[in-house]
Amino acid sequence: MTEARVYIDLKEGLIELEGPVAFVEKYLAKYAPGGAAVEVAEKPVLKRGPGRPPKSGKPVKKKKFSCDKMVSEMTGTGFFGQAKGFGAIKAEISSAEPTCSDNKIRKALKNAIAAGKLASSGAGRGMKYAEIASA
Repeated sequence: MTEARVYIDLKEGLIELEGPVAFVEKYLAKYAPGGAAVEVAEKPVLKRGPGRPPKSGKPVKKKKFSCDKMVSEMTGTGFFGQAKGFGAIKAEISSAEPTCSDNKIRKALKNAIAAGKLASSGAGRGMKYAEIASA
């Protein structure tokens, strides 16, 4: 990009303009009607310093996946027809989507219980989750 720089000293009432040529010429005509010389300078290209190189190629959009949706799909397919432990549920979800963590799966199960889709029995490691029978 071409830039211009102008220094005007009206007995130490210094005016300094710097920017694109059109910008400098506009304000130069306004403040110095006699016309002063415009110094056109090529703006130096900044080189990247050391470190990680820029990414190459097109960025890949990650598919958003919800563990809640996975649990609701499993409820709809009848996976929770029999009471299942957390290990079996985690194995099933992890085989379909490995990005779901234990905490996300537990939260999804709690949300399903709160929504009335699942029922829980037991406590701690013995917790079992089963589908609520529709009457």
